[in-house]
Amino acid sequence: MRYVFSLLIGLTMGSFANVCILRLPKDESLIVPPSHCPHCGRPLKAIHNIPVFSYLALRGRCAFCRVRISLQYPLIEVLMAAVYIFHAWYFPEMLRLALADILGFFLICISLIDYRSRIIPDELSLSLVAIGLAFSFINPFLDGTLWIKFLKSLGSGLGGGILMFLLAYSGEKAFKKEALGGGDVKLIAASGVILGWIGIVGPLFVGSLTGGLTAIILLMAKKKRMGETLPFGPFLSLGIYLTCLFPGILNFP
Repeated sequence: MRYVFSLLIGLTMGSFANVCILRLPKDESLIVPPSHCPHCGRPLKAIHNIPVFSYLALRGRCAFCRVRISLQYPLIEVLMAAVYIFHAWYFPEMLRLALADILGFFLICISLIDYRSRIIPDELSLSLVAIGLAFSFINPFLDGTLWIKFLKSLGSGLGGGILMFLLAYSGEKAFKKEALGGGDVKLIAASGVILGWIGIVGPLFVGSLTGGLTAIILLMAKKKRMGETLPFGPFLSLGIYLTCLFPGILNFP
């Protein structure tokens, strides 16, 4: 039953993730207008909005104008469902499971938006900060009493944000162009709020390593030229997610 519930919630959140990925970069409301065909503009019926099933039933085309529907919709829904089912297996504690599901949703949205549009919407990063502070008193990723957890959450968030701001400022002065965006600063702050100090160190280490290796590979394959930048959000998101899965890896004796 636990896995069935995670599957259904994952598919639902995957459907909502598609809305966020498509609308937030355009500063569009997530509610108005309701779901509609991006080609003909006609509002979709409830039967057209069932995750994955509707896409398969309609054979990947709009029910009205028959224009092909992007494969992104079912892929994101399946990805989110797979992540949620994995969390149900990996996290026996409900609080860890809930926070991991929240992180999974936000990080997938942030990664795809930053990859496509080179922005990390404040609606996502600042919402993560608010959720992290609200959960801080009972956050299983932090230790201590209720108020100690809150102070650790707040302190790590502020520390991560300040550190990233200083790195961004130094990078801009050194390279004479923007090295890190404000979205990256807020994302690390959100990670610190939820995961504590390891939510700063872990993502920066993993993000820098994987981002650097990816840049080298793309340069060698001549897919990128020297001086071209990569969106850092997906690499930071990977680091945050791995830190969430393996929080004890940085707890040195």
